[in-house]
Amino acid sequence: MEKPVLAVLDVALLLTPVSACAKKGVMPATIPTINAATMAKVNINAAIAAKLLKIPGVNTKIAAEIIKNRPYKNSTELVRKVKGIRLKNVMKMMPLLSF
Repeated sequence: MEKPVLAVLDVALLLTPVSACAKKGVMPATIPTINAATMAKVNINAAIAAKLLKIPGVNTKIAAEIIKNRPYKNSTELVRKVKGIRLKNVMKMMPLLSF
């Protein structure tokens, strides 16, 4: 009986606007973000899929494409060779990447 009640409460919290939560002093669940200050640079030419997936904006398909199309000399080659990745995304990832 507890599980359905908890599920309803979880959904209610997820659907509650952040401004309403802030007024009541309740914070909704948040997803932690990884930035250059909390993560070491990832060598795009040597990293395994699990390490690539920790980079914001990289999903399993993009990680597989990165691995399949190695090596890369720079961000331009990364954008050119990897299907599904855009320059805008790579520019956000640059503080986390090494070649």
